[in-house]
Amino acid sequence: MIAALTRLVWRFVPDTIAGRTTAVLLAGLVFFHLASIWAYQVGINTEIDVTNDARLAERLYTIKRAVELRPEEEREDLAHSLSGGPLEVHWSLIRLTVEGGNGTHEATLRDRLRALAPELTSDKVIFGAQVTDNHRPVDPHLIFVSLQLRDGTWVNVSVTKLAGPHSSVFGVVLSTTLMAFGVLAASVLVLRMVTKPVQICADAAGSLYRGAEPSAIDVTGPREVRNLASAFNSMQDRVKRLVESRTLTLAAISHDLKSPLARLSLRAESVPEPETRRQMNVDIAEMLAMIDSALEFLKGDFTPGETRNIDVTAILVSLCNDWQDMGKTVDLKIGGDAVLRGHPLALKRAFANLIDNAVKYGGNAVVEVSADAENIRVLIADSGPGVPETLRETVFAPFFRGEDHRNTDIGGAGLGLTIARTAISAHGGEITLQNGAAGGLEVTVTLPKSLKVYSQQ
Repeated sequence: MIAALTRLVWRFVPDTIAGRTTAVLLAGLVFFHLASIWAYQVGINTEIDVTNDARLAERLYTIKRAVELRPEEEREDLAHSLSGGPLEVHWSLIRLTVEGGNGTHEATLRDRLRALAPELTSDKVIFGAQVTDNHRPVDPHLIFVSLQLRDGTWVNVSVTKLAGPHSSVFGVVLSTTLMAFGVLAASVLVLRMVTKPVQICADAAGSLYRGAEPSAIDVTGPREVRNLASAFNSMQDRVKRLVESRTLTLAAISHDLKSPLARLSLRAESVPEPETRRQMNVDIAEMLAMIDSALEFLKGDFTPGETRNIDVTAILVSLCNDWQDMGKTVDLKIGGDAVLRGHPLALKRAFANLIDNAVKYGGNAVVEVSADAENIRVLIADSGPGVPETLRETVFAPFFRGEDHRNTDIGGAGLGLTIARTAISAHGGEITLQNGAAGGLEVTVTLPKSLKVYSQQ
């Protein structure tokens, strides 16, 4: 029950460090502030009750002594003159109070009267209350006291109980609200100072992911945040050096390999058998294509530069027209506003690879574009053999090609899907594969219209 209630409460709390910290601070502030007000009020009321009992006992004793010292014919007039405020006093030959007040308040008052006048034994001090026929008090704040004088007559006093001051609900709410706003303002200020460097690190990480030139972030804030910024700057430098080293190494290897491959190509021309010569040239061309594809993949299209709004439909129309001009069966179905912000060359290359795979391995391609308020979806389907479920993740690995397609007629270096996934992921999207119900492969690309990573530019 407590766990379910906790989960329900957390659903309405912002999912940020600042939001959750502020919510906990506010909840604790309100609870402890109200608890302290309650404890303070209880203490004040108790103290006031004690003081009121002492004052009332002294006043009753004074009234008793004053009436007792006057002749009987003057006592009633004196009693009336002593009435006032919470007391109404009468003198009579008999007591007018019926026994019935034995609460804590009456017991305390009785003890104080006995301390002032020891002669007031239990039968000479009568406490009662005005009751109905069912013996319930008419007014819980009204009690009656009868005090017997030395000559056997009685002073009868009706007393309205004095209560401590009631707290103003408006005052409590106003006090709590002002303190809550004060804590909220202070919390937002402090948490902003703490979380802003973390957000800067997150933005810098997004920029580094899409291939932008890394820039060092300021090492400011608390010690923990400074340590995080320093570690992130070091990581950026290491990643940059690693990428540059990898690219330069492959470029050097490519340069070194192209020279002997060129010599092999020249020597292949001297081979007398035409079929052998043809096969050697095909192998050499395939090796050169693989080297060029690897370089292009490592270099990538995510070079630093300004991003812009991209009409995905326009890109797909251009690509499909190119394939149709080459006599290939490529159909396009358009629906929805497919505009997002990103890197146009990267997306164009990704969709070109996906359509190229569909045409090469499936013989045709059907491209459908749809969009809603948040996402753009592109479905590329073909009529080929599809991809087994066990290989739907493996086909995205660099240089992977199914054994059925390792031939020179189809070609390719096995980097098309790898490059496509890299580009789509960098735009915050995802790419999935599944076999169609009627056969063939269906490739679904989902891209968000609003991309925080690219909006950093």
